[in-house]
Amino acid sequence: MASLYETDFYAWTQEQSAKLRALLTERTNLDLDIENLVEEVDSMAGSDRREVGNRLKIILIHLLKLAYCFYPQPRQTWRDSVQAQRSSLDILFDQSPSLRRLAPELLDKAYARALAQTKDETIDLSMDMLPTVNPFSIDSILDLTYIPEPPVRL
Repeated sequence: MASLYETDFYAWTQEQSAKLRALLTERTNLDLDIENLVEEVDSMAGSDRREVGNRLKIILIHLLKLAYCFYPQPRQTWRDSVQAQRSSLDILFDQSPSLRRLAPELLDKAYARALAQTKDETIDLSMDMLPTVNPFSIDSILDLTYIPEPPVRL
C-alpha cells in the first residue's frame, strides 16, 4: 500500500508538521531540532501552494488577454502558455491531490495579481474593459479544452 508521502506530498507535509509540533510539546529532551524541522516541512508545503498560485496567475493573465485583447499575433503564444501551465498544474495535482482542493481558495488572490499585471502589460486594453471580478471559474481555468474566443471589435 502506498504511503501518504507517495500519494499526496502536500497532505504528507501538513501531517508531518502537525506531528512534529505535537512532539515538540510532549518531549523536549529529544536530540532533534524540531522547531526548525517544522519550519522546513511547512516551507515545502508553502512552496507548493505558491507554485499553484503562480501558475493560476499566469493562466489568468493569458485568459484575460485572449478574452479581452485585440492583438492578432501573440494569441497562439498565450494559448500555448495556458496549456503549459495547465499541464504543470495537472502534474502537481497528481503528486498532491489535496493541492487541487486549495486551487479555488488561491484563485481570488491570483486573479487580483493577474489583473494588475495584465493592465501593466497590455497597451490596447481599456482599463474599464477588464472585469474587476474574476470571470473564469476554476473548472474553466483547469479545463484543457477551454480557450476564450477573441473579442469582436465594434
